Amino acid sequence: MAMPSPNPAQFLSSLLSAVHELTGRRPPPTWTHVDKVQTRLGTANRDAIDAAIRVAVAKGWLRADGDPPSSITLTVGGIKLISPGEAGAKPK
Repeated sequence: MAMPSPNPAQFLSSLLSAVHELTGRRPPPTWTHVDKVQTRLGTANRDAIDAAIRVAVAKGWLRADGDPPSSITLTVGGIKLISPGEAGAKPK
């Protein structure tokens, strides 16, 4: 398994990117299972994943289903954060 990102900001970014990839880069709300995200991130630490999901939900970057979450989806704000060129407004 791959090593998780060493700092919280990188881990959050990796989490959001993993969700984006697992949902086929489709627009929200496209849901994926947290287990698939955990596998993609290559970590056995479910507590770290759950904590990162709570932070991302509080920031408005993800929506979660369940407690602890079983499924998650990016929000428009989450997509803008990880790929500003894709979700940004049309150029003037």
